[in-house]
Amino acid sequence: MHPRRYETLILLAPNLEAQELETFKTKVDNIMATGGGQLVRLEDWGRRRLAYPVKKEMFGYYLLYDFQGRPALATELERNLKIDEKVFKYLTLVLDKKFTDDDLVAAKEKLLAEAARREAEKAKAQEAVEERLNRSADDRDDDENVDDDRNDRNDRDDRDDRDDDE
Repeated sequence: MHPRRYETLILLAPNLEAQELETFKTKVDNIMATGGGQLVRLEDWGRRRLAYPVKKEMFGYYLLYDFQGRPALATELERNLKIDEKVFKYLTLVLDKKFTDDDLVAAKEKLLAEAARREAEKAKAQEAVEERLNRSADDRDDDENVDDDRNDRNDRDDRDDRDDDE
């Protein structure tokens, strides 16, 4: 049977310490390594508010694993998630039924390209914000200069009016 591409979303207890979270991630990595799977990506979504209470909690900690492996690996991962008390819920989806090593390399390259594109967009947006801030600071300086010119004219007009009164 060909390796498949899976995606597993895991909802964990929100009150986990950083060390407990790292231990959990290491446990999942070990399950994947012993099952012959390869991680495509791991997204740590962090602590988020839940739509409804789960085990009397309104928050949960989300992890998204995208990996390549055989069906036995997905079954073993789910078995371990079922046993673990820190896991509130999980969902595993089959993304691709035939996911070769070439597909794995292509998927990783695509993710790297996407990350680079996002970073470039972020840098471009930051530059635009800085440019707007600089432009508005220059406009404020110009406005102050215009105000100073007006004040100077008003002072001259006031002096002229006083001279006319005398």
